Amino acid sequence: MSAQAQGYYVEMALWIWTLSILSCFCITFSRSEELKFFQSATELNHLTVDNDTGIIYLGVVNALYQLTENLVVRIHVETGPRKDNKKCTPPIEENQCKEAVLTDNYNKLLLLNKENKTIVVCGSLFKGICATRDLENITKVTHYVETSGEKSFVASNDENVSTVGLITSLDNDQVLFVGKGNGPNDNGIIISTRQLHEKDGKDIFEMYSDSAAVKSAYHSSSTQQFVTVFEDKNYVYFIFNQQEKQPVNNRTLIARLCKDDAHYYSYFEMDLGCKDEDGSYDHCHSAYVTTPGEELAKSMAQQRQTTDSASDDKVLVALFSKVNKDNGSLKSAMCVFSLRHINEKMEKNRDDCYTNKNTSMFYKLFAVENPCGPHGQNASKNFPCGSEHLPYLLGSKNGVIEKPVLQKEGMNLTAVTVTVENGHTVAFLGTSDGKILKVFLSSTVTEYSSLTIELNKPIKNDLVLDKTQEYLYVMTTDKVHRLPVQQCHKYSDCEKCTQAQDPYCGWCVREGRCTKRADCEMADKENDWLWSPSGTCMTIISADPQNMSRRAPARVKLTVSPLPTLSASDKLWCTFGETSHRAQLNEGVIICDPPDMIPPTPKGQDHVSVPLQLTFGENKIFFASHTYPFYDCEEAMNLYENQPCYSCASNRWNCQWDWKNHICEESSSAQDVIKQNMEEECPQFLNPNPSIIPMEYRTTVHFEGRHLTYYQDEKFVVGNSQFEFEAPVEVADEGKFSFMSKEFSYSANETLKLNLSIRTEKVKIDSKLMVTLYNCSYGRSDCSLCLAAHEDYKCVWCEEDGKPSKCVYEKLCRAPPTNTCPHPEITRIEPKTGPLDGGILLTIMGSNLGIKAEDVKNITVAEKECVFKEEFYSVSTRIVCQVGEMKVPKQGQIEVNINGKLGKSPSDVQFTYQ
Repeated sequence: MSAQAQGYYVEMALWIWTLSILSCFCITFSRSEELKFFQSATELNHLTVDNDTGIIYLGVVNALYQLTENLVVRIHVETGPRKDNKKCTPPIEENQCKEAVLTDNYNKLLLLNKENKTIVVCGSLFKGICATRDLENITKVTHYVETSGEKSFVASNDENVSTVGLITSLDNDQVLFVGKGNGPNDNGIIISTRQLHEKDGKDIFEMYSDSAAVKSAYHSSSTQQFVTVFEDKNYVYFIFNQQEKQPVNNRTLIARLCKDDAHYYSYFEMDLGCKDEDGSYDHCHSAYVTTPGEELAKSMAQQRQTTDSASDDKVLVALFSKVNKDNGSLKSAMCVFSLRHINEKMEKNRDDCYTNKNTSMFYKLFAVENPCGPHGQNASKNFPCGSEHLPYLLGSKNGVIEKPVLQKEGMNLTAVTVTVENGHTVAFLGTSDGKILKVFLSSTVTEYSSLTIELNKPIKNDLVLDKTQEYLYVMTTDKVHRLPVQQCHKYSDCEKCTQAQDPYCGWCVREGRCTKRADCEMADKENDWLWSPSGTCMTIISADPQNMSRRAPARVKLTVSPLPTLSASDKLWCTFGETSHRAQLNEGVIICDPPDMIPPTPKGQDHVSVPLQLTFGENKIFFASHTYPFYDCEEAMNLYENQPCYSCASNRWNCQWDWKNHICEESSSAQDVIKQNMEEECPQFLNPNPSIIPMEYRTTVHFEGRHLTYYQDEKFVVGNSQFEFEAPVEVADEGKFSFMSKEFSYSANETLKLNLSIRTEKVKIDSKLMVTLYNCSYGRSDCSLCLAAHEDYKCVWCEEDGKPSKCVYEKLCRAPPTNTCPHPEITRIEPKTGPLDGGILLTIMGSNLGIKAEDVKNITVAEKECVFKEEFYSVSTRIVCQVGEMKVPKQGQIEVNINGKLGKSPSDVQFTYQ
């Protein structure tokens, strides 16, 4: 190793309490939770987790970290900056590379090789050369060679060009598949297979074979940004974005090749499309492959119109974006692909090319000629990994397209990871504005939670679950956050638990808490764990009887749904009001004893609602609740004023009216009573005439009576407690009655509703007699206001000798009533000045300014016409007009013409043009 290499790998292990540039912090995450995070002094690049030990490995600019699962630093290694120049070939000697300057080292690959307990680390320095380090102690470098030249250049040395890698087994050896974009100073190798063992004279990181690569023919044709690489069975897949320059076109591609294909004969790429009605999402940001949960697998099988939801079919969840070319708006989407469907499409494309079908859709990488031709009907099956005699490095524009299952506007979806909990598929998505979205993937897609990690700090692509699958590691620019995947415990009752719609959570019935299914001891029993997205909590759906009289309490049979698995030995309790009793269980029905004491019926009501709770076990864990009504027929007769029979017979309870004894009682088999819902049969008085009577004047009121057979020999009295009024009722013809009112006096309002009761010597009989008292004088201080009153009130303007003129009921005026009003009076105007141009609104206030708007015939202001504004008119008291233009300053009076009667403003009420 050179002196420079030795200087480059000055390593040190530091515990967190000695670090000055980074620390592990906690911030408030919710009322009772804390979100832990680790902060770096430089930008974060990559994160990976050892699922056996839980150790976190972190690649950042100029450093590597080894953290505990709780984000405590165990080891810190400096990796930069170092003197370098992207154009120079390592090792960097100052006399050979005079342009070398201190350059930051961006971590490009961070991959665990569990087979030999090492970690592969590739940086952007020195043409992307890689090293292997000890998995238990990253300060120990197990392999690093910088003198091998181009064959050891693995990653991109451009910090803006992504590199992806996958370690897998091949011929009993470990190999590294690498995909990287082609930066301006890169070696042009886009995809390659690298050795991880010294073999056949080749060093670690050299290409597995000379032909195990896809190399760009020239830089200008297109550029690639790799998103991810993954394996499934015998295949390795790459997903990358490709920007084509001639013509300009953005594509997302998925490429596949056989793992053991040393010559890349099997390489095939095609479009991976996510498209809605507005067009394609042309840029992929993140992708994740996993085996779906049972529900999602069935849903995808149904979409493919097959019943085969094969257990080995995986799903590819990918995040895309597009920018509207017209307005620059950003839109993002998530699409879900079946890996089986992708493979089927690739095989169909291979077969079409080998049999010379649809050849216009195919191309050979970095070539212009059409690669397809007749190679026999079974070439694709006979050579599943291609062959030298078949066209290879093939591509097709005829790929797979899916519709988005989730869309967002104004942000990018930047990261995704997927897990399965209890058969349910959950995706965690990172966004460009610093949020984590939790999404339940099923036949429909539900975003059930959104958490802000760091506002407007993009979430980085490496979104990784810990070894227990209980925590999510989230990277922003300079922080790693440890986020619990669920917080079922914070939901205090079943309703909150189910409203969360969290597929991790459910209500553990016997324990009375929101938990994961695995944390609920009796979860396997039917309805003992109620899954959150089902939205179901235990509910008392019926009670038998539905209600009962407070004077005859009895047992209540309750039907609960969903009912958990119960037996006679289970301790169920009924808390009814203030008392608790053991409940009985009989064929799925819960039987409760009535309360020992029923609270009094509230005033103005005919029942009292008593809370009922079902609880379980010695700890009285809440089960379900209900509100049970105990009705009171004695109180039911008082709901409607002056109508005891109607109140009793029309209510919803089981009451009847005993008119002989004048009581409301519980229903019985008696016949000579008025049963429930027979309220029209009640003895009653109704239809007063007139229904409007004046104040201060005695009026004869006629009315009707019905169903009065029992009261034929009775004398009736009409009354009202508010005015301490009582009067005898006169009988006219059969069913016809009358009474004489008193001179009612009331000055607080213009009208007053008056309920009248009817009684015999002993009891009240239903009375629907309600009249309206009215006062002509209230609010009618002048003639115009008086004559504008409703004609039913029969108000007149009374001018009697020696008395002030006033508005009264017509029969209270001893002089002939006037039909015409005095001249209008103007008392005030607003405003008092205005511009020469006019145009402003002038408000004129006074009295006798007309009974209706049509009475206003003309208005002048300082002898200039003022246009009447009818919409602002108020009877007798206000006129509004728009003043006209005046050529010179002038002051003058206001004049109004009300049906030919003129009114002029006094000398102190003048308008001034100025």
